[in-house]
Amino acid sequence: QTYHTYPQYDSIVHNFAKLYPSLCHLDTIGTSINGRIVFALKISDNAGINEDEPKAFFSSTIHGDELAGYVLMLRLADYLLKNYNLSSRVKNLVDNLEIWINPLANPDGTYTSGNTITSPTRGNKNGYDLNRNFPDPMDPSIVPQKENIDMMKFLRKHKFVISANFHSGAEVVNYPWDRWSRLHADDSWLYNISRRYADTVHLQSGTGYMTDLNNGITNGYAWYWVYGGRQDFVTWELHGREVTIEIDYSKQTPAPQLELLWQYNWRSFLGYFENALYGIHGLVKDINSSIPV
Repeated sequence: QTYHTYPQYDSIVHNFAKLYPSLCHLDTIGTSINGRIVFALKISDNAGINEDEPKAFFSSTIHGDELAGYVLMLRLADYLLKNYNLSSRVKNLVDNLEIWINPLANPDGTYTSGNTITSPTRGNKNGYDLNRNFPDPMDPSIVPQKENIDMMKFLRKHKFVISANFHSGAEVVNYPWDRWSRLHADDSWLYNISRRYADTVHLQSGTGYMTDLNNGITNGYAWYWVYGGRQDFVTWELHGREVTIEIDYSKQTPAPQLELLWQYNWRSFLGYFENALYGIHGLVKDINSSIPV
């Protein structure tokens, strides 16, 4: 495990699509202010086809100096692709979902001083905290930055049924709402999927990891309120379901410790995706045209 240069990152995601053309499609969410591509990997059994399957989305490092999730998302993509024919659990996910992974949402913040990570910053090129910069009914003054305009278009296009946004700085799963004291209508479900993520981590990590607040989970507003966050934008405006997962106290996890974080979290990654497979599935079609309404 290591932190890559931006050209190495570019090469890695292109190689995923090249080595596994039937399972992996490389897409572009947009570009940063400095022109760096914001990539998204689509992993599915027919990656080149838009199938009638639930879509799930993992995204990391919207804060450019919170680095661990960036590497872990690349590791997750690699794991899914390499284990498709080796693990029945992975095959079930890849066959029945469209899994989308955006390892690096804020490349200008991470690579603020060039193509190597030397002095990453939280904000984008213009100094904006992108996780306080999504449209918000509580703060109509917010004007989204380019990276968020592109991300919003991408999110609206794909209508993900479940998603997660990975951060560092704490060790906790944070579920909606961030900006309202009232509970979400599906609060018990959000609580339970967050609890399951943290409890699965605890089985792998021993004592002391991801135990913040309510033993590794929290309602966002009960922790601290946030306006303009992506989690609430996805859950409120787009009617998706998103949580924010803080995976390490250290914002810049030392590279030798990345393997430990992977071992602590990868089973929870798979379990979180599996939430998209539960419940009622199907299409509502127009009786005359048979086109989904």
